[in-house]
Amino acid sequence: MIIRPLGQVKRRQVALLHPEWRSLSVRTEDGLLVAKGLENSRNLLEALEGHALFVSGSLKSLINATGARPWQVEIWRGKATTLVLDGTKVRVHSLRHVLDPLPSDDDRFAALLELSDFLGNLGVGAGSISAMAWGLWRSTIDQEFELSFDAKIGHSGVYGGRQAAVPGHYRNIVAIDIRSAYPFAMANQPYAGKLRPVSASTPIRANEPGLAVARVQVPDHLAHAPLPVRIDRDILSWPTGEVTGTWTWQELAAAEQLGCGMQIIKSWAPLTYVQPFQRWWPTVSKARQSLSPAAGQLIKAISNSLWGMFGMTGDDRSILRWKDDFGHDGISTLRLPRKLPQASAAHIAAETTSRVRTRMLLEGLYGAPGGDSVHPVHIDTDGILVASKDVGRLSRHLGDEPGQWRIKTEMTQVDIKAPQFYRYRCSSSCRQQHDWHYVASGMNRGQAVEAFGKKSQSSGLGFSMPESDT
Repeated sequence: MIIRPLGQVKRRQVALLHPEWRSLSVRTEDGLLVAKGLENSRNLLEALEGHALFVSGSLKSLINATGARPWQVEIWRGKATTLVLDGTKVRVHSLRHVLDPLPSDDDRFAALLELSDFLGNLGVGAGSISAMAWGLWRSTIDQEFELSFDAKIGHSGVYGGRQAAVPGHYRNIVAIDIRSAYPFAMANQPYAGKLRPVSASTPIRANEPGLAVARVQVPDHLAHAPLPVRIDRDILSWPTGEVTGTWTWQELAAAEQLGCGMQIIKSWAPLTYVQPFQRWWPTVSKARQSLSPAAGQLIKAISNSLWGMFGMTGDDRSILRWKDDFGHDGISTLRLPRKLPQASAAHIAAETTSRVRTRMLLEGLYGAPGGDSVHPVHIDTDGILVASKDVGRLSRHLGDEPGQWRIKTEMTQVDIKAPQFYRYRCSSSCRQQHDWHYVASGMNRGQAVEAFGKKSQSSGLGFSMPESDT
């Protein structure tokens, strides 16, 4: 895959849609537009065909205004990515609830417009979160380079972050995470542009972006097993005993450091080196500091989605059509798998995620001098919840710069049900006037409050919950 600098893209105006029952409000750069009724709502959307159209949250909310039958829904891995209005070029994207905490649609649109202006000055057009992420990255590249490796091997080394929970009720807990974990991991070390096969006897070096197929013996006594194993497409396990798989050299070196024995079966070393994110990260970091906090959150969402695009596959795609206007009865049609342009760069995603997992393992879970383990009650990719008395054991890693571990929240009480599903009361310094804070992946606050009152099955520390989509 040849990566080239971004050419100039014609700027499109942005519009934020607010659908309600059989009515549609649209905030545009020219002002507020309102339509009443199914047909008028559809006509308004058609009139905005040249705009980049967004909803703040769920795409499905649009069927309240227009009815469901005029829409074609593009689905990837079971999740709606885009709505396309029949007979038009109208495409609607979601801002993935990033701006939901803002008090009004006027505030949300102001943030969206600020983002559009920032991207437009770099020659990046407004579009889906993923499209903007890819365009913003290419806008920081000054010369073309190649990323090339076997797609199947590269994808076999792509795993999500470590997620786990110990359900229960706790007091005096501290949330600690790595500030800007993924962007820092991407910009801080070089990647392999190309990889070449080498002898299985080649030493595994922690600071080299290589890959290997290995058979590893993980001791049963380890408090935290070091290597992820995929047991289903969206479920990872962290077992002890004998495991076989494809991992990065860095992750295998960490396993060796913890006392695992291993046999390398196949190995690939860097043939060329590239630093594709060296100019991207300063651009993103500066934008997050200079833009308003809300627009900065959009930049954060865009930058955090970039690494996952290298691990995307062109399978499990479908089109959904509804037979009724209420969206109750749908027909899904599978689309043929296709090879994505970035398939030959899957090793970039494999390397990126392993860098964060390795830091979680060696610093977050074995953070004390001498290799003594820390026992978090919750783990989520780049952050942990630990007892306040254990924070001192991690002090050598703490700081406030990108890439450093930081104390994010002090919690007086925590009620944990499962990974990414807990609530907490924070310290008296909290400015939010409510009893509990809720962390519930894929839910708004109201849904979280309702769901937390119901009985739910909890996942133990040995398994992760489904990986997030890109």
